[in-house]
Amino acid sequence: MSKKADTTNSSKNRNVILTLIVLALIFAITAVLVVILLSIQRKPEKAAPTLSADQVVTAVIKKMNYTNLTPISQENISRYYEIPKNAVSDYAMYISGKSGTDIELTCFKVVNEDGQRALHDAVNLYLSEKSNTSRNVSQTFYSKTDANFPYYFIAVAQDCDAAAKAFEAVLNDSLKNNSTP
Repeated sequence: MSKKADTTNSSKNRNVILTLIVLALIFAITAVLVVILLSIQRKPEKAAPTLSADQVVTAVIKKMNYTNLTPISQENISRYYEIPKNAVSDYAMYISGKSGTDIELTCFKVVNEDGQRALHDAVNLYLSEKSNTSRNVSQTFYSKTDANFPYYFIAVAQDCDAAAKAFEAVLNDSLKNNSTP
């Protein structure tokens, strides 16, 4: 019987060892999977352009070969746009013509997506009012807005679609220049 008892003890010991090995493997595999899942969930930070609003507008002006545009001081932009409080951190506007009737290029740098929504409403109100005024003076009105967080760009010009494309090109050029070592 002692041989049988030794065999039973030995078998029990083997079972315990095998169980411990299986549990250790399960634990190790679980730990590796958790690490993999966490690394997959971490999204790499998207590079963002670091241009000021004025740099964006002046670069668009250069790309569009516009001349004789006048900057509007930040204090006077409120004559055009009702900027929501705490929605933007930087803004710039350039106009041509006596009251900005020919070309207006504006860029806002928004603080967050809520600010972008509030700014969008203010921009739509301004453009709606400007459109109604333009119709009264028999002037054709063209406008285009483009948002690429954190920037919100407004072009009021006959070639506003081209200005919006220039805006995108300015941001893409900035990203390329920032990623170059």
